[in-house]
Amino acid sequence: LPGHPNMHELPGIETNTGALGHGLSIAGGMALGLKMDGIGSKVYVIMGDGELAEGSNWEAAAATSHYKLDNLLLFVDRNTLQISGRTVDVMNYEPLDKRWESFGWSVREINGHDLQQIVENASRVPFEKGKPSVIIANTIKSKGLSFAEDKAEYHYWKVKEEELQIAEKDLAELERRIGQ
Repeated sequence: LPGHPNMHELPGIETNTGALGHGLSIAGGMALGLKMDGIGSKVYVIMGDGELAEGSNWEAAAATSHYKLDNLLLFVDRNTLQISGRTVDVMNYEPLDKRWESFGWSVREINGHDLQQIVENASRVPFEKGKPSVIIANTIKSKGLSFAEDKAEYHYWKVKEEELQIAEKDLAELERRIGQ
């Protein structure tokens, strides 16, 4: 998978966000346009917790709340890592749930590795009428890949041949466990 999804290569991706921090602003505009046109569709955004260091996200958070965009759902992949280290060391936004609530958002915090929790919560949007919704999905970066799990450098690391072989074994073991 590419580091930044490309709308021309992946179905369901409606826009490329370019530099970090633009996705929520774009989604806010899309959600506002849908509301203004009386269209009941929802807008979904996925971002990593490291991206929250971009100030434009917090401007978008304030604006989407101000305009009561309850047709907007943001997933934050909270793996506590970004390219330069732990998110709390680079730019600490903890407690993250309270930060979103202070911006007028309705918050749910889940295990981001539990598909049932993801589906159950995403299907309940809006969590509160008149508020944008955010799911903080607590995850472990590269979960299931023994050599890369919870390591910041695998944000940008080019996988070596021997690591690829380990990854294939790790994934086969996960597949075996899931199939039981």
